[in-house]
Amino acid sequence: MEKENEKMYACWLDHVPGLWRTQKNLLLKMYGSPSCMYQLSERELTQLLGADRADIWMQFKRYKQPEEIYEVLKRDGLSYTYYGESEFPKKLREIPDAPFSIYYKGQLPREDEPAVAMIGARRYSEYGRYMAEYFADRLAGSGIQIISGMAMGIDGISQRAALRAGGRSYGVLGSGPDVIYPNSNKDLYEALCAQGGVISESVPGTQPLAALFPQRNRIISALADVVLVVEAKEKSGTLITVDMALEQGREVYVIPGRCTDALSQGCNKLLRQGANAAVTPEDIIADMGWILKGDAKPGKKIKLSEVAESICRILETTPKTQDEILMELRKQRASYLVSEVCQGLLELEMKGIAERIGGQYHLLYMV
Repeated sequence: MEKENEKMYACWLDHVPGLWRTQKNLLLKMYGSPSCMYQLSERELTQLLGADRADIWMQFKRYKQPEEIYEVLKRDGLSYTYYGESEFPKKLREIPDAPFSIYYKGQLPREDEPAVAMIGARRYSEYGRYMAEYFADRLAGSGIQIISGMAMGIDGISQRAALRAGGRSYGVLGSGPDVIYPNSNKDLYEALCAQGGVISESVPGTQPLAALFPQRNRIISALADVVLVVEAKEKSGTLITVDMALEQGREVYVIPGRCTDALSQGCNKLLRQGANAAVTPEDIIADMGWILKGDAKPGKKIKLSEVAESICRILETTPKTQDEILMELRKQRASYLVSEVCQGLLELEMKGIAERIGGQYHLLYMV
């Protein structure tokens, strides 16, 4: 009961207008508990925060009770932890500018299991989509947690692939934990809550603002052991997350791209600056020395017919039309009938390994 009461007071402090997280962290160090902070007199607050902020604090105290705020939180199915509590993520406690508190729905990432943050462009290429799905599928299928921002583009693609692989993924939001942004990712939000979690340091109801996303990014990198850049332009917000990851002592890996692709210029620049290259997910696993639990091995093990496997090898390079696939098979002197190739393509679609978009077949992940 005492532990829950301290959470309640910490949650109340989070809602005090104009109180910075650095001030809350400092007050917590000085007074030891949120309940002691709540009991501070107006005179003490004036000495600590100044007259204006002390006045705001006292007005808010008269207006909102801790029980009232905490009850709404519980009613909405949200969980809460703060810096001084044992369940507060250790990785977050250790970084500069640590959050005072975390709101979440679902679960928090497991401290005893490896985690990779997958980040990249919102506007992505087909290559970027393919590599995001390939890496997320293999990593999540190996029991590695995937952290990202639930954004459009590479973030969402990576997290969906991780969930499809049966793994756990966690979305760190640039809004309140109950605010879905973008709204088109509502299904992803719900899937993350069921098969991982969504996390935010902003109070419930906070709408997405540009200033909140760089702060969000430091939490994405902090919760991971490795930050993997899938695709990024030379001047990209993704690179801000990389800088934060390096400050936090995280390993940074980059998927190389073609020199002529604008969306690979940021990745290739990072490689020139000394970032680690990740050609396969196994590169990361081996370099980090991760020992996977049980007999887990990277990737899905799906049995395919001979013709379906042949088509997969052709699609590994670039998407192709059915006619182009037939031409490639003839070049390889494969003796499949047209009907057999059609059956192989249908098999890949039915098993979720490939899909047809605009007349071309795209491989969703390598098998």
